[in-house]
Amino acid sequence: MKKTIRPFAFVLTAVMTLGMLVACAYKPKTKTETEKVNVNDGMLPQVIEREASYVQKTKDGEWELEKAEILKWELSQSEIPDSVRIISTDDAKSVYPALDDSFKGRKAAFYFRFNDDISGIQATVNKGADGSSTMDVKMQGTADVVFSSGGNKMKFDGIKVLGALIDADGSTDLKVDIGQGEAVLKAPAKVKNAGLKDFMAAQSDTFISNESFKDLTRFDVTSSLVKRGAWDKKISTDGGNTSPDLKWDKIDGASRYVVIMIDGNWLHMDVFTTDTSLAEGAYKRRGGEGAEFVGPYPPRGSTHTYSVFVFALKNEPGKNVLFFDCGGNNINEIFKGLDTDSSGSQGNVIAYGRLDGNYTSK
Repeated sequence: MKKTIRPFAFVLTAVMTLGMLVACAYKPKTKTETEKVNVNDGMLPQVIEREASYVQKTKDGEWELEKAEILKWELSQSEIPDSVRIISTDDAKSVYPALDDSFKGRKAAFYFRFNDDISGIQATVNKGADGSSTMDVKMQGTADVVFSSGGNKMKFDGIKVLGALIDADGSTDLKVDIGQGEAVLKAPAKVKNAGLKDFMAAQSDTFISNESFKDLTRFDVTSSLVKRGAWDKKISTDGGNTSPDLKWDKIDGASRYVVIMIDGNWLHMDVFTTDTSLAEGAYKRRGGEGAEFVGPYPPRGSTHTYSVFVFALKNEPGKNVLFFDCGGNNINEIFKGLDTDSSGSQGNVIAYGRLDGNYTSK
């Protein structure tokens, strides 16, 4: 029997063959560019200027990086002091080999805050025999560290920072001394660039992070007695029991403000005022509801967060759910009480401000 080729199959075969010929005829394109890359996801922020070669392997395809040569490599020195990094790992010992073997293979997080005394930063770029580059960094100063693993927490304040060795991919061997001689913290190429509040929350046993009214308009609250996320000792019962100065902007439509200071569920301050500032030392423990303060007195060796909330109200609240100088308080219940005015109407809270400060009893 004579075999015949159907017209459709013939056309399809021809189209496929033509497509293959076109594809085979495409010659990959290359290009070289000089780029400046900000490396913000490493342990130490850097700026790298590099000559990068790219290839486009298929027509209209993505440009793929083939190779890159570092032309200039610098630390962003001004961004190091007062910065916070979080290293999350499935193997705590791989990050900090000085840990004992019980931490091998254990999940952990290292919260690392460079203090503002970091200085004397000098960085030298060296090239190895294989052409790879490393940056050798010298510095001096201190850092605070919170190590968290399996529900356990260890805090190290004022450890010495001695220097670092950085690979081109951003991975860093940070040289530190926690009081037992030089050791190395091996940070991966990518770590979380965090803020002061992240560190405060990790450090504290009572940080409030579940307020139900986060969608409300928010305003700033300031005090001269909070520095770098910590309250001055003078507000504590050991340091003088001095109520803090506080200041905030006037909120349109507000007839009064309710100021509270709360430590988890322990109420340390409640003040009702029409002013937008409170003077230092203005309130005492026996002032009565709406005008009372007692300073921090956490258990010895523990760190608690003393959060000031200022609520801007339209009218007088109908219910105050405040239990001064004792537990049983809940920030969301306090808000609900203030959000209903004396006539029973809801939506009484227009906006709120928040100021957090940690305090550690030594």
